[in-house]
Amino acid sequence: MFDEHKLYLAGDQALLVLGRPSTLAHWRSDGRGPAFIKLGARVAYRGSDLNEWLKARTVRPTDTGYRQASGAGEGG
Repeated sequence: MFDEHKLYLAGDQALLVLGRPSTLAHWRSDGRGPAFIKLGARVAYRGSDLNEWLKARTVRPTDTGYRQASGAGEGG
């Protein structure tokens, strides 16, 4: 979904798929959400980290309901 080799700055339109900028800011302050990089006062996300975070939240349907994909971690 995200370009693995790109840095996405907070507020980038491509990040809206994850939520509003204020949601991402809350997640950062709560220690949740995707990994991020501090660049002085700015915040950036690696595309590879965003893809990893999304993959960990994949939910697969089963015969008895839904289960989170294996290897899923906490956060966001």
